[in-house]
Amino acid sequence: MTQWIIALLTTCMVAFSVAAAPLPQPEGPVILSVTGNIQNTQDGKTARFDLAQLQALQSDTFTLQTRWSDDIHSYHGPLLSAVLDSVGAKGERLRLTALNDYSVEFDRHYIDKYEPIMAWNEDGKRLSVREKGPLWLILPHHKFAELNGELHTGRMIWQLTKIEID
Repeated sequence: MTQWIIALLTTCMVAFSVAAAPLPQPEGPVILSVTGNIQNTQDGKTARFDLAQLQALQSDTFTLQTRWSDDIHSYHGPLLSAVLDSVGAKGERLRLTALNDYSVEFDRHYIDKYEPIMAWNEDGKRLSVREKGPLWLILPHHKFAELNGELHTGRMIWQLTKIEID
């Protein structure tokens, strides 16, 4: 019995130490900051990402037409869920905020169900601030017809730079 308790405590300690791992410091300009109910940061409060760090995360490419374009484009970037996993997100509510302070809110289950990406690239070119960058949250409305409505397309926030997790 004692050995079982020691093994259980050891497992819990290892799991906790892995979950609260510090993130590497960004080497380039920070394009995304994540705060709130997270475990993994650089300073105990904020997880900051440069483009190279985001490019290293699990990503996807969506080829679709948005309501802001007459043409079909390919958008590439990390899955929002991969960013949340990398920071050890524990909260159930997310607020995404753009450079101009426009923000949208999501429940975690929405992110898990639809798996949006945070596109940094359109048709092979990096998105500039002028072109909805540095990051543009793209919902896969080409895979889920229910995402074509105004409510959902209004959540496709561009010039995204901050995520808060409650």
